[in-house]
Amino acid sequence: MKLDEDIRYIDFHSHRAGGEEHALTIKNLFAGEEVSVSLPHGIYCSAGIHPWHLTGENANELMAALKNTLKHPLVIAVGEAGFDSLKGPSIKIQYDAFIFQAQLAEEFNKPVVIHAVRSWDLLRKAKKEINPSVKWIIHGFRGKAQLASDLVSENFMISLGVEGMSPEVVEAAGMQNILLETDDSGRSISSVYSHFTSITAIGQDQLIDRLRDNFNSCFVIKE
Repeated sequence: MKLDEDIRYIDFHSHRAGGEEHALTIKNLFAGEEVSVSLPHGIYCSAGIHPWHLTGENANELMAALKNTLKHPLVIAVGEAGFDSLKGPSIKIQYDAFIFQAQLAEEFNKPVVIHAVRSWDLLRKAKKEINPSVKWIIHGFRGKAQLASDLVSENFMISLGVEGMSPEVVEAAGMQNILLETDDSGRSISSVYSHFTSITAIGQDQLIDRLRDNFNSCFVIKE
């Protein structure tokens, strides 16, 4: 199912389940969390093993729990998954857990929501190993324009919150490679869209259409 014109705002990554009118929100779940039976209309989920919550002791348990969660029809993406050089277990444990999640993403045909902190070489190594057919999307991107340009040239997409937005990053990434998010900011997704239009030459309606197309290009929602 493709999104229709009734959806004006897409919140790619949020820690809140309260949606806005005419919005689609992807709420973040951690492996082992249950999908609520009372999610409001327009709320979907991603589920993954965040490196901050990963240890050598719980890795196998989280992997088994995640595979079950991904079977739920409202879970439309894998993640947050990724690498953090500042917090979390050893790089080997993080890498093995990420590869497992990337393989699940291929199995379930769901894009990957990526958490990456000072770990771009690891991420590139994993991408070369998996050679994914689904999209890998860097959530909460806050890097410089050159990094954005490099990542999209390697077939990543980036998701921006207000803190990561700049005209230079938007131009470097290209509109076809961008999604927007609220993360844990407490902002509304409509305000994030408004901020985006205020720093670029892109009108609100054009932005809405472009990001809806971007979403449809990498997500599959079952009716």
